[in-house]
Amino acid sequence: MSENMDLIDTTKYLFDCDFFSDSFDPEDHEDHLECAEKLLSTYPWNDIFYAWNRYLRNNCQTPESVINYCNLFSYYGGQDQFIQDPYDFLGYIFYMVDIDKYWDDAGEFLDGLSISILEKAGKISTVKDPYYQSWHDPEILKAVEKYKKQVN
Repeated sequence: MSENMDLIDTTKYLFDCDFFSDSFDPEDHEDHLECAEKLLSTYPWNDIFYAWNRYLRNNCQTPESVINYCNLFSYYGGQDQFIQDPYDFLGYIFYMVDIDKYWDDAGEFLDGLSISILEKAGKISTVKDPYYQSWHDPEILKAVEKYKKQVN
């Protein structure tokens, strides 16, 4: 990553790739991960999240592309950061990815990602609720409905 590469260009570089490709960040050549780490040490997280969330909403138009995005988001450590409005973010993801249809591809992963994000935000505790299931969370479901209404 060159010193002048701005946040939007870097975000595009980080998310315009196929997480599941054999050629993506092969061992000892984790260029994307190193770029993300540099980004996280250069910009405030709120600015990064704004750019990453904007990328999600503007560039990921299919369930498969959202699943790819989520894997990249997790790989870059996004779930370890505080997200101001996690229910809106996760609601959009669950709106785009029908968990019933894509359970085998991403169900457990999206549940784990959701748990990490919500625990980091202080919204849930799997210690207090060890049987928590994100796809049944009333706040996530409320956000999903909000997005469904915006389309109709």
